[in-house]
Amino acid sequence: MKVLVAGATGAVGARLVPLLLAAGHRVAGLTRSPAKAEALRQAGVEARVVDAFDRNAVRSAVLEARPEVVVHEMTALTNASDLVHFDRAFATTNRLRTAALDHLIAAAEESGARRFVAQRFCGWPYARRGGPVKGEDDPLDPEPPRELRRTLDAIRTLESSVAGSRKLEGVVLRYGAFYGPRSGLFDGPFLAQLRAGACR
Repeated sequence: MKVLVAGATGAVGARLVPLLLAAGHRVAGLTRSPAKAEALRQAGVEARVVDAFDRNAVRSAVLEARPEVVVHEMTALTNASDLVHFDRAFATTNRLRTAALDHLIAAAEESGARRFVAQRFCGWPYARRGGPVKGEDDPLDPEPPRELRRTLDAIRTLESSVAGSRKLEGVVLRYGAFYGPRSGLFDGPFLAQLRAGACR
């Protein structure tokens, strides 16, 4: 199967691509970094350097790859751990969940892909009612804190856009919190805010 991973060198994409290759799939990868694109090529990936906000560049890359499945793993989480100004810290990721997503879905539909997989976060966006364990059918928070509203709007847009495609089988994976090297979570700034009590 031919799989295109947008965000192939990010925190999740960098781990997903080797698994796809090991499973015998052909992989195309989109990245914004020329140096990382070369590393992808050396691993056997059809790598393309693309600005995700450039509709024509995204279209050309996807049409050239002709994938059966497109996976959206694009985020911009480096240094995005400001709990006090959350929406500001996530502004670029929110654009990747909306404007860049639109470009990627349109290109996937035009290319003849059959499935589109996108990731979104499933921790705090849930409505603050019911038990602590949430399922796929639990509602999102209708009144999130002010500093989380734009981010939650972007998450809602992502889910509705992926599910709303008439030409693609849309799948949204509701990820929990990933942490560790290059994840942006539990890095130095994040820990400093926790110690200072910024997330009360």
